[in-house]
Amino acid sequence: MSKLNQPSVADALVRTLAANHVSHVFGVPGGPLFGFYEALSKQSAVRPVLAKHEEGAAFMALGYAQARRGLGAVCATTGPGGTNALTGVASASCDGVPVLLITAQVSTANFNTGALQDSSGGNWSIDLVEMYRSATKLSAMLTNPAELVRLARHSVRTALDGRPGAVHLNIPADLMTAPAPAGALDVDAPATPVRSHPDPMAVWDLGNALRNARNPIIFAGQGAKIAGSHEALLKLAEWGGIPVVTTLKGKSVFPEDHPLSLGVFGFGGNPAAHEHALSDDVDLILVIGSALGEMSTHGWNQRLFQDRQVCQIDVDALQIGKHVPVDVGVVGEADEVLRMLVEQLSAAPSQAAAGTTLMRPRPRFTADELQQGHEQLQASAVVARLSEKLPEDVVIYGDNGNCLSWLGQFYDFKDAGDMHVSLNLGSMGYAMGAAIGGKLADPSRTVVALVGDGAFAMNGMEIHTATEYSVPVIWVVLNNGGHAMVHNLQEMIYTESYDAVFARPIDIATVARGLGAEAVMVDSLEALDAAISAALSSTGPFVIDAHVDIEEVPWALRGRAEGLHAPKAPDDATNVVGVEVLTNVL
Repeated sequence: MSKLNQPSVADALVRTLAANHVSHVFGVPGGPLFGFYEALSKQSAVRPVLAKHEEGAAFMALGYAQARRGLGAVCATTGPGGTNALTGVASASCDGVPVLLITAQVSTANFNTGALQDSSGGNWSIDLVEMYRSATKLSAMLTNPAELVRLARHSVRTALDGRPGAVHLNIPADLMTAPAPAGALDVDAPATPVRSHPDPMAVWDLGNALRNARNPIIFAGQGAKIAGSHEALLKLAEWGGIPVVTTLKGKSVFPEDHPLSLGVFGFGGNPAAHEHALSDDVDLILVIGSALGEMSTHGWNQRLFQDRQVCQIDVDALQIGKHVPVDVGVVGEADEVLRMLVEQLSAAPSQAAAGTTLMRPRPRFTADELQQGHEQLQASAVVARLSEKLPEDVVIYGDNGNCLSWLGQFYDFKDAGDMHVSLNLGSMGYAMGAAIGGKLADPSRTVVALVGDGAFAMNGMEIHTATEYSVPVIWVVLNNGGHAMVHNLQEMIYTESYDAVFARPIDIATVARGLGAEAVMVDSLEALDAAISAALSSTGPFVIDAHVDIEEVPWALRGRAEGLHAPKAPDDATNVVGVEVLTNVL
């Protein structure tokens, strides 16, 4: 075989993606990346998706990985291509989602010579590898084609191992098209991450603590959801009649129509969850797969942990006891730990008082009740109506801002539904692209993105990507003429708003139609009902431009305003911001 026909490094890299069940790679091509796109064109297992911007492409890969619970992939050219992707890739790392970023680089002979878009480091040249070291679990450059197979498999394993996250592989243009090492195309098996099994004695201690607790609660985070522990979590809750609260990122891991569900605590939370979780009656809290960050704990509210046993399950040992002392900690995948726990406890009755007798039922509000007495369409009513109308197995991507609070409080996920967010870095515009990746990863299910008009302004052009590839995503845009969460917070803290509202609101329906999607504007529940029916019947991208009241304030946002007004560190025991400082705005 001549060198011209010999498989290239890019060919081998594509084969590695296919072996790891990656069906789509999202990106924007550029000169140094041409070799990779040529390799993609020669096969059909991994299909390229042309995004409008590298940030949107990275969010697509993030949404794809969330839906697949597996590896997502994004590619970008050197220089600005690599820098544009940073926010989406960093979001994947912060959220514990496995994404592989492949960036091109100028040819090795042109390093530090002033070549166009050189990003290899040195004087007047950004260093993409260094830039991504703080944003990923691994950032490396290929310097020798012979190292490709080892480096590629190591990158994938790193992305998937332990707490998942993003990794970055930078490949110079001349090495991208260099002959692949012998055997590089024989990669047929996926990279297998190392799984550490839970310590049985630690699980036994946890079981004893639960068995002896009188009024325990379960606090389930994203780690419980990523591990697929839905069934085991339900069995554990029902074994002891244990009430369950979730973080916003953990929402949908436990069916919210179940009698033991209290819904979300913290950002996006509701009064019933806060009242029960902070009750003096609770004597044990079991934290499952939550890093206990600011948004999940309502500003590190110490009442969650004071005067009660604290037990924690996490795949990352460094998270256990990170913020609060832990009485019993178990390192391991949440699903495996919970299955071991359920097996241990199934033969022994719980000592707990029936959890449901201490619970105050979480109020459920219909869309009509939420809208009653309001002339302008309420965002809360929009989300409640979505909860009433969308299929039970829907996949919802929630964008950052007030959208998350409305989803957290007023959307009830049944057993089959899923919600994905990107909250740690908290970038607006995430759901515009993520929903496209999610639909391509799981085409059989209805995929809906709830976004604000501010988020639409950032990444709305990705609707064109959906129309080009006929991806039937439904975007519901809460169009209130600006950045509602910022506006609301400023008014609560400073009594007036500064530069948060658009002088000229965006006609989102018109923009979406210009990008090739079906779109309608709605300003009433009756119009929304018709739009939802049309969107669910559509075979292409559909945008619902919902004109809502910017002055409607989510319940939990008032607590967020209190925390911003008087911020406190995680270890400040005086931080008792909780249900008592929040006012129900309904």
